[in-house]
Amino acid sequence: MRPRQKAAVALAITVIAAAPTAALWAAPATATAPAAAPGSQLAGINADATATGIQVALLTPGLLPLGNSTVGNVVDVSAPYANSTVGTGPTTAGIATPAWPGSALANAGSLAETFSSNFPVALAKALNDPVLARSTYPAQLNVKESGTFAPPGAAQAGIGTSATQSSASGTSANSELTDLVPLGSTPLSALTKTLPLAKSAGGALIEVGSTTTSSVAHLHAASVSTAAETHVGTITIAGLIRIAGISSSAATSSNGKVGTRSSDLRVGDVTVAGVPASIGPKGISLASKNVGGSTGLIPIANTVLSALNVAGISIHTIAPTGHVTGSAATVTSGAVQVAFQDNAIPNLGALLPQVPNFLPNSLGVHVNLGLSQADADTTVLPSTGNPLSAPPPATSPSQPVGGVVPPSGGGGVVPPSGGVSGAVPPAGTPPIIASPAANVVFGLPVRIAWVVAAFLLSLLAAGPLLAYANWQLLRGRPS
Repeated sequence: MRPRQKAAVALAITVIAAAPTAALWAAPATATAPAAAPGSQLAGINADATATGIQVALLTPGLLPLGNSTVGNVVDVSAPYANSTVGTGPTTAGIATPAWPGSALANAGSLAETFSSNFPVALAKALNDPVLARSTYPAQLNVKESGTFAPPGAAQAGIGTSATQSSASGTSANSELTDLVPLGSTPLSALTKTLPLAKSAGGALIEVGSTTTSSVAHLHAASVSTAAETHVGTITIAGLIRIAGISSSAATSSNGKVGTRSSDLRVGDVTVAGVPASIGPKGISLASKNVGGSTGLIPIANTVLSALNVAGISIHTIAPTGHVTGSAATVTSGAVQVAFQDNAIPNLGALLPQVPNFLPNSLGVHVNLGLSQADADTTVLPSTGNPLSAPPPATSPSQPVGGVVPPSGGGGVVPPSGGVSGAVPPAGTPPIIASPAANVVFGLPVRIAWVVAAFLLSLLAAGPLLAYANWQLLRGRPS
């Protein structure tokens, strides 16, 4: 093939390859509908997720007419704590804190302002819990869309960073603690009296390792979902019972018609005085088989469990709960509970009924380890249909024009015979609406159609060049 033939073929191939490639980049993108806004197809949104690493509830039955009077759970503290909520609006909010005393105490200053407009602002801020991170959407005067809490010396105090973020599409929160002693380093009192081995615990009834909590709530155009997770590190009780961690999760969702739920609770390896054991709803059970030569320790382990019972201390699991009713779903993961109950407190109210009694009938503490909770509920926004598809109402001289009804006697305001500017078109005539740009051309997506058209045009443009090269080749025409 001679040089001019080669040049013609090369030019033809370049045209055939370059034209479709250029068309692919130059073609307009296929028209796409904008994404629906979060919650735009929902109404009555109500969703919540809460993760609690350690929940300490003080039980004082008969002390105050508050809470559940049977158990007297007036005060409870959670540490660490993460909460995410979504409401109608949409509005989202998050709370993350190393210690949560409950809504009433955490917002004491704001509650005081609600009941008294003259309550000092500075005092209200001082009464509100400062040891937390808050976020909300839309942002408020004192609460922004993101928040963090990391006190000075947090690492030395065993307090990790708490953070939360809120937006129109959802909210998240997370918090962590390390090496926590929920009930403080106090003597083991009754336990040390019945079990001398407990003295080696160093005075702490419960010690908990690193604990993290996280919660999220996602809001989509037609559904809402929530999830909470808790991870509790190694737990030591009375220095003799060891639990190698607890993990829990809870999740719910709702699309306005059907709700879903799921939960999980996992308890790590358990040992009592070195003997393998397990924790169930009825308490701790020692392993029935010899594991690692622990047979000689079984009597000691049984002594430990008996001493706990005498001291009023029980350790057991709390079963998960949950239900789905239509679009509403709620669930809790369950937890491991360490309960202490002292029923030896004198009932002064029975001895002196005429004297007001400000002492509880008994005293108890419940420590729940690894608790996750979630719920979600919403309803579908009623469909209004396409207002542009319905024809306008018919008009006649007897119908009002411009909102003024002519009197029956023929007087009043009547439109002139020449017509009214901007009048509604006659009945049955649909309004003229511009059609949206087509997404396909001859059944092909826009970009593909451009590439096919460019390829066909490139063949037409390269045809003479290929014909010239072929003619030169077959005819053998001298250059």
